[in-house]
Amino acid sequence: MRPFKLFLAVFACLSCLAAAAPAVPDRSAGQGRVLDILPSEGLDEGSVVVFRDQKALDAHYFLADETVLGLDGKAEAAFAMYRAEAGEALLLVVAYPSEEGARRAYDRFGRHFFRGKFDPQGSRHLERIETGDYAAAVRTARILIVVLEAPDRRSCEDLLRRAEAGAARHFSLGRVPSSQGSSAS
Repeated sequence: MRPFKLFLAVFACLSCLAAAAPAVPDRSAGQGRVLDILPSEGLDEGSVVVFRDQKALDAHYFLADETVLGLDGKAEAAFAMYRAEAGEALLLVVAYPSEEGARRAYDRFGRHFFRGKFDPQGSRHLERIETGDYAAAVRTARILIVVLEAPDRRSCEDLLRRAEAGAARHFSLGRVPSSQGSSAS
């Protein structure tokens, strides 16, 4: 079964459970600010999930048996589905407490997920994955942005660019999401 179809099956089951939980984290408590990075165009708002550990991500999209993203409760992540011209795309945004944490996660994730010529010293990578979809990752300061699946290169690049612009807006405004709820200086 393709990872995306597995995601849809799991998502359908979890949607019933999610209806009983609050849909949006309490931003006044400093949680859920990573949501501000998500591009609004094409977003399926009902698919958005905010979490802080690998098990929560695995319930929506299984990456690996190990914690390649370093989600240990200190980083804040958002996972969402987007409508694209040729289908649907999956986006993951993770805000780490430090730039070093984001760099380490980008390196581990890239080496694990991509089969092409991934350069851990770079800050951006895009490739066609074994399912025929496209995937990409970019690291900007403390933020890791990953398009896990997109139906074509153009929609993958576009979604990545828009999410990167959302992260850049936060940096320019001094509102970088953090697990402590504090602003960058």
